[in-house]
Order: sequence, then C-alpha cells, then structure tokens
Amino acid sequence: MSQENMEVVRAAIGAFVRRDYEGVLSLCDEDIEITQAVGFAGIPDMLHGHAGVLEAFDLWAEQGDDYQTEILRIADLGDYVMVAQMVRGRGKGSGVQVEMPLPLLFSVRTGKISEWHMFASEKEALKAVGIED
Repeated sequence: MSQENMEVVRAAIGAFVRRDYEGVLSLCDEDIEITQAVGFAGIPDMLHGHAGVLEAFDLWAEQGDDYQTEILRIADLGDYVMVAQMVRGRGKGSGVQVEMPLPLLFSVRTGKISEWHMFASEKEALKAVGIED
C-alpha cells in the first residue's frame, strides 16, 4: 500500500469526523462498494456508489443519538488500510449508552476509495485480509 493511499484514507476519515460528507464523497470512487458489519438490525449488508455511502452514514446515525467516532489508529495492511475506531452514542429510544469498536478496511485504487468494509471486531477485519492474530 502506498503512502498516497494511506493519505486518501486519512483525509476521508478526517472529513467524516468533521461531518464533511461531500469531502468524503470526493475521495470515493463513484462505484464504491460498502460492506456493512454483519449482525446489526436494520443495516443492509451491501451498499453501492456515492448514494450508498450517504445511506450508510444515515443508517448509522439513525441507530443512536450523540454519535461520536474516536480514531484509535490507521494501519497499512498491504492491499488494505485499516482504521481502528471506537464509536459511542446513546441508543435511539432506549437512551442506553453504547460504546463499541467498528473497525474499517479500505481499498484505494487510482487515488479513490473503491471498497469500504465495516466489521464488528478488529479480529474479523484482520481475518478478512488473511492476518490471524
């Protein structure tokens, strides 16, 4: 993975944290594939294109109030860039405080993010790229 690809991911994550969704889209390929974390009610497994990116943002925001993202680290995993993050918020309706890891894997081609995968654990993300513990 090139340093340029790492910078594309850093810029996209920075734009997301600032809620600059147009900035995120400018760094995503028009045909981006988004794979959501498995096992979350009401969240489709796959989304496609810029509309899919925006739908993913809306779906996750609908899951809770006061949604916040803390970036723990960004790592070069060869063909992928992993973003280890912690998300926090309160459950919609229940008001229960939620804190969970939601690691991301990105693939960058020709300067744009072409794949965006979300996982329920870092172990799942690493396994997806062939890294076992």
